[in-house]
Amino acid sequence: MTDGPGSVIPTALPQSSKRRDNSARQKQILDVLLENGSATIEGLAERFDVSRMTIHRDAHALVQQGLIDKLHGSIVLRNKVTTQKTVNFRRSRATDLKDAIIQRAISLIQPEQVLVLDDSTTVAAMLPLLPALAPLTIITNAVGVIQALSPYPNLKLICLGGDYNPPRNAFFGLVCEQAAQSLRANMMFLSTSIIHNGTAFQNDQDVVKVKRVMMDIADQCVLLVDSTKFRKGGLHRLASLSEFDRVLTDSHLKPSVAKALAQDDVNLEICT
Repeated sequence: MTDGPGSVIPTALPQSSKRRDNSARQKQILDVLLENGSATIEGLAERFDVSRMTIHRDAHALVQQGLIDKLHGSIVLRNKVTTQKTVNFRRSRATDLKDAIIQRAISLIQPEQVLVLDDSTTVAAMLPLLPALAPLTIITNAVGVIQALSPYPNLKLICLGGDYNPPRNAFFGLVCEQAAQSLRANMMFLSTSIIHNGTAFQNDQDVVKVKRVMMDIADQCVLLVDSTKFRKGGLHRLASLSEFDRVLTDSHLKPSVAKALAQDDVNLEICT
């Protein structure tokens, strides 16, 4: 679907295919900027094997979303922290890759279980499917989870309070951690920002602290990560992938990465 170095781009793609290609490339451009902070139009054109005009159009679309600024011959992130953390931006990334992951995650749940759900947008995609599995007890620090599931009487909801983080629409901090430590759950479903060399990373240490505590109270932890998360970067270590009972990802993961993780005893499942 996406074009890369050496690829040939058809000249008469259907409009829907063009939109998918443009969207995928724009997400890859943002990944480049998240790593490097800036990039030249010429360099991006060479990287993606497209014309400079195509990159200009991509840049214009990202400017309109408020994510980047265009300078003379280059583009830069408008605000790196906001781009990484804003809930709406995270929700827009790789939704098509998440579908198979979500379906597999849902298949692991049994009625009457106690689940822990983090504030990630990947886990949020599970929410519409949970009422059909009721009764369930849901423990979460995410306001969005509470709002989405509160209409269903057979879902018992436990919200971990604490310091409210508006960009993530969730609670963190000592109060949140202490509340979680008083509970116990069958399974936790969570995601993470970046996976590099077999390790899950987050760029916010407060997020790491709460996720770690919630992992500790669950009998099993299932990590949901689409293939776009496997890239260089990350600041605060969350956990080695071998610490999770299951790591669910999509079929776009590079075979070499999957092989390396298998050699490190990671219970990786490719969801199709």
